[in-house]
Amino acid sequence: MSDLNRMPDAVEREFPVTETHGIARLQNNRLLASSEGLGWRHLYASLASEQPWSATVRPVQHHCLAYCLHQSARITRRLAGGRVKHTAQLRPRHFGTVPQGMESHWEVEGSPQVLLLYLHKSLMDKAIEQACEKPADTVSITPILGTPDPLLEQLAGAVLDSVRQRDGTSTLYIDCLAHTIAAHLLHRYGPRSTSEAFGGARPALSQSGLQRAVDYIESALEEDLSLETLAAHAGYSSHFFARAFREQMGVSPHRYVLDRRIERAKRLLIHTDMPLVHIALQTGFSSQSHFSSAFKRMTGVTPGGYRRG
Repeated sequence: MSDLNRMPDAVEREFPVTETHGIARLQNNRLLASSEGLGWRHLYASLASEQPWSATVRPVQHHCLAYCLHQSARITRRLAGGRVKHTAQLRPRHFGTVPQGMESHWEVEGSPQVLLLYLHKSLMDKAIEQACEKPADTVSITPILGTPDPLLEQLAGAVLDSVRQRDGTSTLYIDCLAHTIAAHLLHRYGPRSTSEAFGGARPALSQSGLQRAVDYIESALEEDLSLETLAAHAGYSSHFFARAFREQMGVSPHRYVLDRRIERAKRLLIHTDMPLVHIALQTGFSSQSHFSSAFKRMTGVTPGGYRRG
């Protein structure tokens, strides 16, 4: 469920693996937007306008999640090794998955507009191993088709907004979204033991670990901070760090970093005559325009207006 005639090459470039994905190539689907070239580490996103099609899709190594935005479609899917076909109506705001590492046959009747999200195999493997405490290849996630999921809908919408804005500095934000999507898929559609693990008591970050992450953020606001880097400075895994940081700090790592960047920018605006473009670069924004839009969104005024008092 994607712009299958173009997406595999893009996924291969963003997510290099040792074998080709071999997804069927369809000529009638039209790519509308994608995250190609944005440098996202754990997630590839593509928005496509589809036409009726029927094809066998070879195994894809990354977990695929499809979200229908507009127009319904009747979907018939048969998974590898199975004789039973599953048919469902994929309506706007509903989800389906292309199972990871499994060949599947699809028949699509309709012309839906679909956002497809690839979660990198390494991301899902780590999430599974940390939640289930067993090898990733021994744990499966239940395939879904025509399934509503309000939380996934919010997360998919946030990813789509970032794709449309073409924001190359949103890597930390996308890292957090990707980890949250992976955790939710495991909690909602993984083994029962996984749900129980997520629902149990949650240990916190140590005060020293949290302080190391906060200190590093302050010292590196101008850099392209990643969730892995912050977690490594704290001494924890990315999945645990993202969840525990939000619970202890009240905001996600991405929002905390953004808040600190805006606060530094405020000080530079008031106490220096530094040009806005230099302030943007010193506070981790890719351009003056991105800095200005983020600053106004957070404060209600433009950087220039804030400087003038």
